[in-house]
Amino acid sequence: MSKGLEIQELAIAITAKNLNPTVINSDFFKYAGIVPADWELAKQPIYTNTLVQILFNNGLGIIAQPNRITIAEVIGAKNYQDVKVAEIACQLVEKLSQVEYQSVGINPRGFVTFDSESGSYEYLCNNLLSPGSWQEFGEGKMNAALQLAYPLKQGQLNLGINQANIQFPEQVVPAILFSGNFNYSLTGDTQGERVQDLQQLVQNWQESINMFEKLITEKFLPSVTQTNVSVFPEMALSF
Repeated sequence: MSKGLEIQELAIAITAKNLNPTVINSDFFKYAGIVPADWELAKQPIYTNTLVQILFNNGLGIIAQPNRITIAEVIGAKNYQDVKVAEIACQLVEKLSQVEYQSVGINPRGFVTFDSESGSYEYLCNNLLSPGSWQEFGEGKMNAALQLAYPLKQGQLNLGINQANIQFPEQVVPAILFSGNFNYSLTGDTQGERVQDLQQLVQNWQESINMFEKLITEKFLPSVTQTNVSVFPEMALSF
């Protein structure tokens, strides 16, 4: 395995009843002061009636769909104080305060790499799952993925665990992908109170990541021998 869990991406997904993706565009983000004017696009944005995708060359991207907008940022080796995704999400919500927001997801995503594909398979199928004849059926190895849900004092943590193969220019690195989703419904009797609750949850994103790292490190990784491999090249958003 690698030196441990590497947080590679943080996404903030916001749902709202009356969010129209066609109002989202790169000029709006700059003119409204949501992103700095000197941010450059990584490629031409995608604009359709049902999907808007904007990617900046600093590793931050935005996807807007009917009733949903996701802001994601590559974390990699960044210090947490340099991560901008929460700041951008809060500014967007402030500029679109008339939207009827319903829930927010704080979604960290990380990998743990292995020296071989058999190592990642063994970890998932014989460490996290109980070995047995139920794994032996059909042709070839069984494929497995786990979806777990942890009720929290506020909201719920959904955790997906999958095998992955990361393609590098000179090698393919086997890995286990841990995908977290801290799902929070918004509280408040008024629109302003729900906006305030949303912004507070987003601003506390480091608490969510710390909880995610603690869960993976203490409950899933402590018994596995570790090696030293970097998981992702920079600027590799999952969407």
